[in-house]
Amino acid sequence: MDRKKTICLVYEFLTEQGGLEREIINHANYLKEAGYDVTILTCHLDEKLLKLLPFDGLKIKVLAKIKTDYETVSLAQCFMGLSNIDKYNPDLFLTYSFPANVLIKNKKCKKINYVNHFPHFLYLDKEEREEWASSTQGIKRKASVFIAKYFEKGLKKLDKKLLKKNRLIFMNSKFTQARLEKIYRIKSIVSYPPLDPKFKVVPGTIKEKFVFSSSRIIPDKKYDLLIEAMSYMNNKLPLYVAGTVQEDYRKKLESFASKCKVKLNFLGRLNTEQIRNYYASASVFAFPTPGEDFGLVPAESMMCGTPVVAWGDGAGPTEQIIDGVSGYLAKPLDVKDFAKKMDLILDSNMKKKNSKKIVAAGERFSYNSIKKQFLNEVEKVFIN
Repeated sequence: MDRKKTICLVYEFLTEQGGLEREIINHANYLKEAGYDVTILTCHLDEKLLKLLPFDGLKIKVLAKIKTDYETVSLAQCFMGLSNIDKYNPDLFLTYSFPANVLIKNKKCKKINYVNHFPHFLYLDKEEREEWASSTQGIKRKASVFIAKYFEKGLKKLDKKLLKKNRLIFMNSKFTQARLEKIYRIKSIVSYPPLDPKFKVVPGTIKEKFVFSSSRIIPDKKYDLLIEAMSYMNNKLPLYVAGTVQEDYRKKLESFASKCKVKLNFLGRLNTEQIRNYYASASVFAFPTPGEDFGLVPAESMMCGTPVVAWGDGAGPTEQIIDGVSGYLAKPLDVKDFAKKMDLILDSNMKKKNSKKIVAAGERFSYNSIKKQFLNEVEKVFIN
């Protein structure tokens, strides 16, 4: 009997409830269903995440040699050589970031890199870099920006070198592909992030009309733009936002919402069933982040039958939303036009009138729609 091929998926931390974490789960399940022996490797794991995201049945191993509750300490261990990466010699590594590529740089086995975006701490301009660094829990982003300040040239060179060592490079959208091919001069294949199969049309149990949004609630997601836009709406609905938020930023948004006379409700971190209910119950899903590489949440909303408003800036969400059918694309950074598009969805009763078309737009990114192409490309790496 042939030995199962082994694949290790590598990402440096599993502490946040974002699209990338869902992406890793779905890829791991694809590979497991195809008969591979799959292990997820990370430097640090927040075990609370195991209850919020569907990691059920997947093997996860922590690479840091000394177990600690402190994420920064775990990351520092791994990148100073105190990791257990030497214990793993799979047939294939599938990585999701530049730091993950660094962790396996001395491994001789086959490698695939799934690219969601370039390393922000290396390629953003100074102002964007500072905003990005302040937009997450812990100090990992600030630490990476500090290191890049002194070693940017060498790190960029290493980033490009390690990326080119991969047998296959996936990009999460055409937008990401076009932007990164200018930087790296490499060939890649677009494989959209697949949706969790639990996202589907279900009756919403929340009867109140509201605008919904979901992601990590951080400055670079631009929730201030959404709040401002809602102040211009004719339909005065409350805004419900799901995701983690730091207390100081929460207070800042609450103060701004009060000034704009917008009723703002923070829901915290929700599990899949809870967030699906909000998707299904919402009148409109609003995605205020400009220049997003892909962003799973618009597609998740459409799969649950709710239309979406996002910016028509050519970024990832524009590849998901069919303008005028499954939602609207507002003029980039024009908050009054964003408000107009949300009102248009409400006044035209788009959610009910276009229900089948909205779901169909989301189904292009469903678990089963993405699966075949992803697995075919992985299999080619083993054949070639």
